[in-house]
Amino acid sequence: MTIAQALAETGVIRFTFSGQIASVSGIPIGGPIQYTLRLNGRVIPFTLLSFPLQRNDSVTLELHFLPSGRPEDEQLADISDISLNAVIEQGNED
Repeated sequence: MTIAQALAETGVIRFTFSGQIASVSGIPIGGPIQYTLRLNGRVIPFTLLSFPLQRNDSVTLELHFLPSGRPEDEQLADISDISLNAVIEQGNED
């Protein structure tokens, strides 16, 4: 299972045709709304959405409201309490 597949299975994340994250719980990504993607606590780029997950990996998606659309303004209005955590548990396939 990939990061994108795990996020899609939550039912709250929508993707564009090109595979980018389009919205989270109906909140569109873009402009002042940006996101941070983490794998096991480490920030990863969106280019790794197709990265395969291992048993017990933790994927976190944090939303950030940046009034000016610039990352430097993140401290001004952090809405990362709207975060999505998913622990991937893959069963053994014998």
